[in-house]
Parts: sequence; C-alpha cells; structure tokens
Amino acid sequence: MFSSLFNPEAPFWRLMSSLVDLLALSLLWVFTSLPLVTLGPATAALYDAAARCVRRGKAGALSRYFSTFRREFKEGVFLSLIFLVTGFLLLIPLRFFWLAVLADLTGAKIVLAAYAIFLVIPLGAFCWAFPILSRFSFSLLGAVKISFQCSIAYLPVTVLLVISAVLAGLVSALYWVPMLILPCLVALLWTCFMERVFAKYSPDASSSEEEE
Repeated sequence: MFSSLFNPEAPFWRLMSSLVDLLALSLLWVFTSLPLVTLGPATAALYDAAARCVRRGKAGALSRYFSTFRREFKEGVFLSLIFLVTGFLLLIPLRFFWLAVLADLTGAKIVLAAYAIFLVIPLGAFCWAFPILSRFSFSLLGAVKISFQCSIAYLPVTVLLVISAVLAGLVSALYWVPMLILPCLVALLWTCFMERVFAKYSPDASSSEEEE
C-alpha cells in the first residue's frame, strides 16, 4: 500500500503532476504575454506544451514551453503585431455599433449582432494561428492565410475556440483567481479539436493521435 502511495507513477501523483503543470504553464503564459507583442509565441508555446506533454501525461512541460517560445519568438511577435493591429481596427466599428445600441437607434441591435457574428472569423483565425505556428513552418503571410482558411473550413470548431477564449477572458477580467489555471485548460480544450485537424496534414500529429 505504502509503496504504491509513494510511486511517482501512481494515479494520485500523476494527477498532482498534471495540476502543477496546469498552474505553472498558465502563469508562464500570463507573464510572457504581458508585453502583448509576445502573445503569439506565448500562445504557441502554451498550446505545444499542453498538446505534447500535459495531454499525454508526460514530463518536461516547462522545458517544452521555453523551447517552443524561443523557437517561435521572431515569427510569433510579427504575427502578433499583424493580428493586434487588425483586431484594433475591427474593434473601432464595434464601439460605434455599441454606442448606437445604447442610443436605442433603429436596427442597431441587428447590426451589432451581425458584426459580432462576422468577428468570429478573424477571432477564430487568431485562435488557429499560433497553434499552427507551433506545429508547422509557414511564412508570415502563409501563416495568416492558412489560419483564416482553417477558421472558415472548420467553422464549428472555430466557434467553439472563440467562445472558450472569450469566456475565459471575461471570467479572468472579473476574477483574477481563474487566470491561474484557465489559460492551460483552454489550451487543453483546443487540443481536443485541433489535433484531429493537424493529424490530417502532419504524419507526426497522426502518429501521436494513434499512440493516445
């Protein structure tokens, strides 16, 4: 009994190890994303560590995070700038539509709802871009193109990605405690859908799915 209790491969210690990884990776993502321009490489690193280590119960999640962060830093920063500028431009009309709703203008709610639906595609492209960056090699324009293609081609998955990201952001904005674990939990959720897509285009991902 005692030998199994102190066995590092016992279910209890495997669970504790996974919880520690969730906490550590989430905190790493928060701190390495603070400059905003590093949001891209941080997200790529978080997804890669969650998919390769946490999801499979393997050790080395932190070292995986740092290695991916360094490897994708340059491309990730430029890709972050592209999406941040695009996001800022897309939020300008949203503000005016919201003000129109507050002013109770005719048809304002319908226009706001239609624009919010339209935003799913660019927001989804942002969600796709950095996991793709962690797994495949593309030029900057190629990465932007393929992320929008995935956002449209796998629209039901994209909707789930966007909803999970937005909800996690809102919860974290209201209460800081969930931020300690939500980033990695969201990344793990994303792996459930994205890894199936990646397996179609990557022999490495395909073999990984078979092992699981």
